[in-house]
Amino acid sequence: MKDAYRTESRRIAALDLPWEKLRGKCILISGGTGLIGRCLIDVARCRNEMGDGIRIVSVSRRPRPNEEGITYRSHDITRPLELDVRPDFVVHLASNTHPKQYSEDPVGTIATNIFGCYHLLEVARKYHSERFLLASSVEIYGQGDGTPMAEDFCGKLDCNTARAGYNESKRLSESLCQSYRMQHGVDCVIARLSRCFGYDEKADTKALAQFLAKAVAGEDIVLRSEGKQVFSYCYVADAVAALYTVLLKGASGEAYNVAEEDEGLTLGDYARLIASFAGKEVVIDLDPAKNRGVSTADYAVLNFEKLKSLGYRPLYTVSEGLRETYLKYRKDASEK
Repeated sequence: MKDAYRTESRRIAALDLPWEKLRGKCILISGGTGLIGRCLIDVARCRNEMGDGIRIVSVSRRPRPNEEGITYRSHDITRPLELDVRPDFVVHLASNTHPKQYSEDPVGTIATNIFGCYHLLEVARKYHSERFLLASSVEIYGQGDGTPMAEDFCGKLDCNTARAGYNESKRLSESLCQSYRMQHGVDCVIARLSRCFGYDEKADTKALAQFLAKAVAGEDIVLRSEGKQVFSYCYVADAVAALYTVLLKGASGEAYNVAEEDEGLTLGDYARLIASFAGKEVVIDLDPAKNRGVSTADYAVLNFEKLKSLGYRPLYTVSEGLRETYLKYRKDASEK
């Protein structure tokens, strides 16, 4: 669906941020054709309509035709990247991001995260970029302790599983950023994203995405647990607003949690909310054979007061974001 996030992008582009830092600059984005990357680029388009003249180089495995001010390059970021333009900012989004990918390609998941981060940090070092932004993940914390997790929480994670490859490679990517900052002077900031959702052209096997797919198809939602898990979530528009906030206002070397406000709802509650959009029910299926690659954490709520100290405030609640996403999928289905 073309311009799926046009309304959201305009709201983000109107935020009170130091956009002048991007005026006339070039931003290299890995994963620019993904859920978050597309919205990030849409915001740059909106800023360009205001005369900012931002140039984008998007690197991903999915080819796409170039547009005015936007160059799309098909490239595997596990391999070195050569450019014919100096990127002023580097934003690293590319990653395997959902359970099916973790379970079917754990080695590729690790390689994409670690080698991708390394090669893009090399770009930032070689071209003396102004800033490198890493999109990290709530998954680095593993199991929480029952209270909202701030950035200094070390977490509890069993590294001796294939599923942990995603978590551990994100942790190592953060360490790579700190190492490049110390050894090579690369200005790095880190955004630890909670579980992100939104309308996406690609298949996604994360829980909320599966719930939404079932509701749009007019089917009952299948919950593969008791649904008592309590997690932080983030609608894609708020994730992008946070990324721009960290890129433009974050302190060098710092990590920032990204989430919506906690509505006090469990995973099961959100499943029932999504089912209600379509007038359907929630069915529980606890077959362990169907749960490969699924996180075993049952509490992962983020404290994002540090991000708020930069002036960030979510534009949406989780419930509002879920409804917006459901309506976008319904509109897309009606247009096909």
